[in-house]
Amino acid sequence: MSVTRLGAMLQPALVRGASAVAETSSTLAERIQAFFGKAIRASEETADLLVALISPAALIALVLGLWRLTADLEWTGSFLISNGFFSHWQVWIVLAIALKLGASALAPFSAKARANREIS
Repeated sequence: MSVTRLGAMLQPALVRGASAVAETSSTLAERIQAFFGKAIRASEETADLLVALISPAALIALVLGLWRLTADLEWTGSFLISNGFFSHWQVWIVLAIALKLGASALAPFSAKARANREIS
């Protein structure tokens, strides 16, 4: 077993190896933290983008649902889709509600991302 002298203290090779591993693992931990930090920032920016795109999509689905409803009541002309799953006004209204709920669920992440950007 080799021994290295540090200052006035003897240090066996086993301890030197353990300290080298500890230094490597702290570097690895820093890299992992940096990776997850970037992933979180990217997901917050993605939440911003999704909220910005889903809200108008919900409005479009609502307009299509109302158009189909008024076409069924014969208040407007024929609807764009005459048969199939999307030819029912209920489908469009439920889709609009689901999209709006999804945008509302993502909104806290979006607001958090804006607050983080203002602080930085």
